[in-house]
Amino acid sequence: MSYREIASRYNALNALPPHAALQVGSAIARYARGKMLLDLGAGAGRLGIPAALAGCRVVALDLELAMLRAGPREAGLQAVELPSIQANAVHVPFCDESFDAVMINNLLHLVPQWEAVLVEAVRVMRPDGVLIQGRDWLDPQSCAGRIRAKWREVVTTLRSEMRPTTAAGPALFQTLARMGGQIEAEILAAEWTECLTPARILHRMRQRMHNETWSLDDDLLRSGLAMLEPWVRETFDDLQAEEDVTWRFVLTVTYALKRVR
Repeated sequence: MSYREIASRYNALNALPPHAALQVGSAIARYARGKMLLDLGAGAGRLGIPAALAGCRVVALDLELAMLRAGPREAGLQAVELPSIQANAVHVPFCDESFDAVMINNLLHLVPQWEAVLVEAVRVMRPDGVLIQGRDWLDPQSCAGRIRAKWREVVTTLRSEMRPTTAAGPALFQTLARMGGQIEAEILAAEWTECLTPARILHRMRQRMHNETWSLDDDLLRSGLAMLEPWVRETFDDLQAEEDVTWRFVLTVTYALKRVR
């Protein structure tokens, strides 16, 4: 998928509340020990900026130039500098052992060669370095969580190629273990709530304001919503019922990774 058209709005569609962003940045900086941090698949700095505000020296790497160009606008609002480079995470253009930590968020499930990304991450990491992975968690029992799960089922039924890579499952942690990684239990970096209704979620999806609709072509979005909307009406008695939906941002930290030669 191309992030070019969405670059200027990407962070808004995936917004962390200000207090949560600061908490996430502090957690990242704590495990990166406030040193040199490479943000692979950095996008527009959604997490790199908070990490830099917390004291890390962050270098942002992304394949999409438009996303990197959106980063300075985001960073400018926060009075922080975020050096960036356009490159493929499968071939990182840095010397061996250049960084104290590498951060990967919402990337591996999109990259068919995701194992190569891990190899490169470890290559540019110093021997005592740390791999920091982050992900958004949405309460699966909430209206938003249930609609998202059904939407993913619908989309992958219509287009099987939209399925995430195997990095979305246990294969990721099995690979890290084979690389000698010592994986900590998931760390809660931040938690917040958002007041939502099923009707509001559907409206966002129709308007491409939902973070899982912006990348779909018109035909897929139209066909998907034609399948989703009847299910939503059958599942929820009151589409206007408000619910405080819980979100979290969690980190997985891996130490002692060994280079693959």
